[in-house]
Amino acid sequence: MSQYQERPRPVVSAVILNKQNEVLLTLRSDKVWWPGKWCLPGGHLKGGQDWLAAVQEEVSEEVGLQVVKAELSGIYSDPKLNQLYEPKLGKTLSFVAATFLIRDYRGEVKLNEECAEFGWFSVDKLPEGIFASEKIKISDALRFEGQTFVR
Repeated sequence: MSQYQERPRPVVSAVILNKQNEVLLTLRSDKVWWPGKWCLPGGHLKGGQDWLAAVQEEVSEEVGLQVVKAELSGIYSDPKLNQLYEPKLGKTLSFVAATFLIRDYRGEVKLNEECAEFGWFSVDKLPEGIFASEKIKISDALRFEGQTFVR
């Protein structure tokens, strides 16, 4: 039995910026894997779903915001950034993440049960306990000028 899953899981993440250029992060609750870690809103791509629909759905479900405009800022598959060990499975999970920059949205943040709390953070003062891959996605999104980062 391999210590790695057979294929990477497709996921989406959202770098949501407010007017002060702060990024929205959520703290993972005890109801999901890797509780107590800070991350970008996002989740798994479902069968029959496209990337844009997935990020719109995940943002709505997790933080209650309606995405008005999303730009694909990065695709991440580098194993050094996109593998996490899951003790409950006894395996390292791999991910392929499509990350979207979202500056245009409607609504107020309302968390679901996957998130213990949220915060708007200055990009130079991200919280302790944030996944390393999230820092790179945020940095890339802030430098995004129309050409998608591929890592």
